[in-house]
Amino acid sequence: MAGPGAPDRRGVKAPVIGYAAGVTPHNDEPLDEPLDLGATEMSPAEESRVRAEHDLDRPRVFDERNAVDDRAETRSTLLPEEEHAGSADPEAQAREVLRDSDLRTEVPESAPDTMIERRRPEDTA
Repeated sequence: MAGPGAPDRRGVKAPVIGYAAGVTPHNDEPLDEPLDLGATEMSPAEESRVRAEHDLDRPRVFDERNAVDDRAETRSTLLPEEEHAGSADPEAQAREVLRDSDLRTEVPESAPDTMIERRRPEDTA
């Protein structure tokens, strides 16, 4: 099976989905596609408010505000275990990881299946 954006043996390109859709595989120019919050329990009105507040419909603004490109340059140096697996584009990969991390930090209710449950001591027992 071909990776996202890579042609398979028939020459057909696999679709680029999720956060990977924010970077074109050929020139690293970010697209203007909105950032994906994943499945949330937010109402449409709440999601709209959060998207506007955090520039999720303006990925270039989100990236600039969070210095994603500058941080990606540093993070793109592969660790020994990553070098073994390899990467077609370590900087683009680092950019996507950082963008995902920033999104989950700014909007903790995104991707609720990955949230850490917080309880008060009196809630346990």
